[in-house]
Amino acid sequence: MKSNTSLLILTFLLFIFTSCSSQPQPFVTGQDDCHVCKMGLVDFKYGGEIITNKGKVYKFDDMRCMISFIKSNSLEEKEISKTLTMNFNKPNEFLDVKKAWFAVSADLRSPMGSNAAGFGSKSEAENVLKDKTGQIFRWADLLERSK
Repeated sequence: MKSNTSLLILTFLLFIFTSCSSQPQPFVTGQDDCHVCKMGLVDFKYGGEIITNKGKVYKFDDMRCMISFIKSNSLEEKEISKTLTMNFNKPNEFLDVKKAWFAVSADLRSPMGSNAAGFGSKSEAENVLKDKTGQIFRWADLLERSK
């Protein structure tokens, strides 16, 4: 009986600590929808996530949807643990938006039309735009541009 109680306590503690995790959750086709536009997540190159301090994950299929959610003030800034963009070159790998570089080009054709893709370095963003018309932004500039 004592081992059953210990196992129950251990399971409960494991559940508590994993349910409050502030780690990104990989996108799953056919299972995940964008929190704003409700479209199924299919093209993982353009998405992003907002993770709250309590571990709730909001998924977005496009930077336009994520920025719209941020500007709606549905969450206070102090409630947000992480704001992440998908790494365009490595779908389902996330980057902190404040460290990412964003290439914006009509040639990228993101799901909701922001046409913004996140990259881990400026040179990666420049490389994607080398034969396209577009611009490179940091997160603050992308937010400002999306008024």
